[in-house]
Amino acid sequence: MKAGDGVWAIGDVTGIWPLTYVGKYQGRVAAANILGHRREADYSAVPRVVFTDPQAASVGDAEGPLSVMVSLSEVPRTYTYMRDYDKPHFMTLVSDGERVTGAYALGPEAGEWLQQATVAIRAGVPLDVMDDVIQPFPTFSEVFLHALLELRAKVPAAA
Repeated sequence: MKAGDGVWAIGDVTGIWPLTYVGKYQGRVAAANILGHRREADYSAVPRVVFTDPQAASVGDAEGPLSVMVSLSEVPRTYTYMRDYDKPHFMTLVSDGERVTGAYALGPEAGEWLQQATVAIRAGVPLDVMDDVIQPFPTFSEVFLHALLELRAKVPAAA
């Protein structure tokens, strides 16, 4: 975030991901450096959300060796909400076979669904660890569990 001696740049002026939440992140990185704590910005898992109804959201890679798509209407527990599920709401997970490398979704609060994918991509969390993530019930985030289970079924068994 350092633009020169004593000059720091954050937000749209950087030309990197002109999103409010990226600017806020860059502000935290710049502040840490100003205070003498060496920190570099990492843009490997920037969530992108279109705040429409329904929301459209993505993070990481759009394509990869493995991918699965799960319809929100196939997640039985989400029926407990008083919302309309006859629309094509879905989540897609993308993987290299070892980790989640991307995700995208369309549906109510889809930006919220992708937060665990954002952390998994940024931290390089193995699929084995993701298998042990407990999803709260009843929430939209259960779609992540259903997608992960389908993704794991596609991963070739270790030799």
